[in-house]
Amino acid sequence: MSELLGLLVFSAVPAYFVLQPWALTALRSGWRLAAAIPLGFAVPAAIWCLYALAQDSNLWPLVFIFFAPIGTLYLAALIYLNRILSSEI
Repeated sequence: MSELLGLLVFSAVPAYFVLQPWALTALRSGWRLAAAIPLGFAVPAAIWCLYALAQDSNLWPLVFIFFAPIGTLYLAALIYLNRILSSEI
């Protein structure tokens, strides 16, 4: 069971890099603004990771690995809600 959880957490990093640009281009108006919220956390996390990498830290991706599952779940839920609410109109 812990292997599955680890797989889900680590696969959230590439999933976030796919979902974020897709959500910003596919969604419109207020949905796009809501899709931009995770960038407020992703950009500082990425800057921190680059700084840690420059300092030769072996834990440099850790901050982004912890952020990515939350950002991915948020974007997936946002896209799901957009699809559900848009189909009712």
